[in-house]
Formats: sequence, structure tokens, C-alpha cells
Amino acid sequence: MPNWYADLPDIKPKYLAISQLITSLIQEDRLLPSQRLPAERELAKLLKVDRSTVSRAFQELTANGLLVKKGGSGTFVAPVPTINTLPDKINWGQYLRNTTTSHSLIQRKLTQARALNPHLIDGAANELPMNLIPQLGDLQLNWQDFLLAQRQEQDAGYLPLIQTLERHHTQRHQFRTDRQTLLITGGAQQALLLILSSLLKIGDAVAFTKPSYFATSAVFKTLGIRPFTIPLTPTGLNLAVLEKLIRQHRIKLLLLNPTFQNPTGLLLSLEQRQRLIKLCQKYQVAIVEDDVFGWLSTRQDALPTLKALAPQNVIYISSLSKLLGSSTRLGWIVAPDAIGQRLLQVQKRLDIVPSMLAQVMANLALTTATFDPGIAQLTAELAQRRQATVAIFRELRPDWQFITPQGGFYLWVTQNNPAIFDHLLERQILVKPGTLYGAPKTAFRFNFAGIDLDQQRQLRELLQ
Repeated sequence: MPNWYADLPDIKPKYLAISQLITSLIQEDRLLPSQRLPAERELAKLLKVDRSTVSRAFQELTANGLLVKKGGSGTFVAPVPTINTLPDKINWGQYLRNTTTSHSLIQRKLTQARALNPHLIDGAANELPMNLIPQLGDLQLNWQDFLLAQRQEQDAGYLPLIQTLERHHTQRHQFRTDRQTLLITGGAQQALLLILSSLLKIGDAVAFTKPSYFATSAVFKTLGIRPFTIPLTPTGLNLAVLEKLIRQHRIKLLLLNPTFQNPTGLLLSLEQRQRLIKLCQKYQVAIVEDDVFGWLSTRQDALPTLKALAPQNVIYISSLSKLLGSSTRLGWIVAPDAIGQRLLQVQKRLDIVPSMLAQVMANLALTTATFDPGIAQLTAELAQRRQATVAIFRELRPDWQFITPQGGFYLWVTQNNPAIFDHLLERQILVKPGTLYGAPKTAFRFNFAGIDLDQQRQLRELLQ
């Protein structure tokens, strides 16, 4: 009998390693025709993997004619294994299985609807409409200046941009960057990938709210990380559930979007923030604060960031995509020095440093005299559009339930029709269904940022 664990090839995914092992054992006559293999559960223990991994390997080998399954008896080597007649071309079909998800189907419907009618109500957009992006004028950059700028590149990114961001955080009273490392990334999603791949290992657990845009992120499955969700109530997180998850599953990181949360627009209160930090300190759970909407807080309404309340316990993420367009693809991380240095090492090893040109242009945008007034004007315009959209919904759809957010550009609506996505699609109103955020079909996210005066009239007509 083979020494299953010792002979297992050191490759990933593990089901492929098992397939290769069994194939080689058959080729070497260490497994004979019609010989019975250990049961899936038994073999999983021998190989120190999940039973589902063994089951998938058996399915692949059975489909290729190497194994046969006999109901009630087990799995056997085929009487005449077809090793010599295996196809000489890769079966690309195995890579394409189960790639059609509900998420991709929804995205296909949205893309098709936008192509057929560019004048519809696009409440499914993720970002600002082009005409709301702050007008920053001409950003002058000649080639010689760009070549000189490259001399100011450091491991963490373009030094003037790093200094500009540090200054913005200080001047906006968000937090200070003493004993912190600020590094530039290719957007908030890349920042999250970098943090998880640097600090966690396969099998570690993270928690985030439900609903949340984290719900459809592929990064957890890619890295082998176990995600758990915490119910989000109208007043904030269910901290009792969070504590239970921490104790049961040894949560390592808590991922939060506490300011104008995506998709609900919820703003965690100061009391909730303080209780949350105290709980995480008690169990030594690190917090990743995603603050991409923090730019849209007015000075009067701004609450202290989690980073400000517990600078050594929080890793902070932000980006420019919600201000300057999704194609900007430039974000940053602020982490305690020891963690920041670890992130820098992994970022350099993976070679995922954003382009120098993007960093230089971003610094020009942030330092132009029109940037701060542009953000103030944007925040005021978003407030007007939010109020107008809320008024239309409350008048024409009184059964729709939602809490008016204090900022951001999303409304989170719940109602009773599970087919609401298709129902609104037929009326040329696009929304993001709740299922994309781990919520029921009866919920949806609506982006009101594009609802100007003309769209307000159109929205009113379509809902009547």
C-alpha cells in the first residue's frame, strides 16, 4: 500500500496533487487494475485534506477513465486504465466549470441594459457620474519633470504623494501618521489583498458585516481564508455576535467600512466605534478600516476614524476611486510601522507597486488649489441629490424602507418583492440586488449620485 501522505506531490490545488499521485501509482503498478482504493473519508485522513478535496480528485480521475465508482462498494482502479489513451490536449473545460454565477448573470443584464439604452436610470453604478468628478483644471506634467520625479520614488511609493496624503489626513483631523507607515497601492482592493496575503495564512478567519461589498470578494477563496459575517442593524454592528464569532472561530482580522458603509450608507456612531475597539483589544483582533468614503464627510459631521481612536490596532485603507473615477486605481495603506514594513516587503516581492505616472498625476490632483473646494462642492451636490431621491421614493414607493444616510452616494432599500431587480430593470431603472452583498433578493442598493434634475423627473415618471 502506498505511503499516501509522503508520496503526495507538493503542488496546489491539492485535488490536482491527489490526481497526479494516483495516476503515477497506476503507471508504476503500485495500484493494480480493479484494486479498491481507500474510502474518501479514510483517504482524506491519510492525506490530511478535506474529504471534498479527495472527492473532486476521484471525480476527475473517473471522468478520465482511470477510476470507476461502484455504488455501495467504493472506488476502484479501472479494469483497463486508460493512461496510454489520455488526451494529448489540455481539457480546458475543467477550468471553465461553474464560472457562470448569479453575480456574472446580473452584471451581464446590467451591461446589456446600458448598451441598449444609455439614457436609463443607472442606480447600479459603483462610482460617481463623470459630470460630478471634481474639475481640477489642467494638470501640467512634462516628460523631464516626470523623469526627475522618478528619483523621488521610495519603496512605499512616490515621496511627494506620501507627504501630501499625510498632510491631508492631519489637516482633515482624521489621524496623525506618527509611528505609522503609509504605502501606496493600486487601489483599495489591492490594498486588501496585500494585507490579507501578508498577515494571514490558509485557514485563518476574518469577519465583516452583512450586508457588505466584501461578500462577493474572491480574495478570501483565493487565499484560503475563512470569512464570517456579523449582522448589521440600523444602529450598527451586533457586537454580541461578533464576540461569539471571535471566540468560536479565532477571528484574526475584522474588516470594516464604518463611514458611509457600502452598501447601506451606515455611519457607525462614536459609541459603537469605541465599544468595537474595546472588544477587539480584549481579544487581540486587528481591525482593517476601509475609509474610501471618508473624503465625503463634512467637517461638522465627521466622526473620528477608527485609526484615530486606536492607531496601533487599526490598519487604514483609502483610495481616490470614489472621487476621481474608478479607473484611477490608486489607494494607500496606513499601518503601524512594524506591520507597514512587512507589507512593504510582500508588496515588493509580488511586484504590485502602482505605476509611477499614476502616482505623480494623483499628487498633482491633490495639491491643486481647486481640490478642496471641489470636494466641498461635490459633497453639497450629493446631499441635494440624496434629498431629492429620498423624497421621490417616499412619495411614490411608501412601502420601500430605508434609512437616509448622512453621506456617500448609496441608498439601501428593503421591500417585499423578491423580483424587484427584474421588475425595475423592465422599467429601465438599474439597481444592485442585495444578493451581491450577502442580503436577500428583497433588498437593493441604489446610487443616487447620477440623479440630476432631468433624471429626477425621469425617475418620477418611471415609478408612477
